[in-house]
Amino acid sequence: MPVPWIHKMRPLPTRFARLSRCAQAVLILYLLLGSSCALLSQAPPPAPAHQLASDAELFFLKGEYQDALSEFQREYETALAAEDRNQALYGLACTQIITARTDRELAEGIVNLQKWDEEKGTGPFQENRRLLVLAMKQQGEVLVKRNREQQRQGNRKDRLIANQKEQIAQLTVTIEMLQKQLEELEAIDENFQVKRKTL
Repeated sequence: MPVPWIHKMRPLPTRFARLSRCAQAVLILYLLLGSSCALLSQAPPPAPAHQLASDAELFFLKGEYQDALSEFQREYETALAAEDRNQALYGLACTQIITARTDRELAEGIVNLQKWDEEKGTGPFQENRRLLVLAMKQQGEVLVKRNREQQRQGNRKDRLIANQKEQIAQLTVTIEMLQKQLEELEAIDENFQVKRKTL
């Protein structure tokens, strides 16, 4: 048996339905905007100016070390603030280390890195760590390569020495054999001279 009051129910007026849909749209829009603002407020703040990569750092990271060296040198010489000068010294030291091909050049870069560390004091490390990591990695590879080359040269010298010792031993045997033959020839010559005198 049907319930009589259900059939008598009238649909909502269209004006109220439109208002309800508008309210829903506004509510959804408000929620979307509110959630995106919350996401924007959670985004990390932009890096401070001293943490942005300088032209010299960009040259360094691209592998253009001569340009980086010139730029760090220019920054070091023209820096007004002690902190800027010290950061330039850090970059200069890393560039000198990564480009070092001799022990003297490597020592110069290390001295500048020590000077940077002394001037930095106990303040926070604000410089680009990647520069130092790349410089140390490169020098590590250079040192390993140099060590391998020294080992190869040492092995070559050892083989050469062993070869020369073998040749000396062979020459010694040959000399001893020639000495015996010479002694035999002298003995034969002596016998021949004695027989000749007797004739």
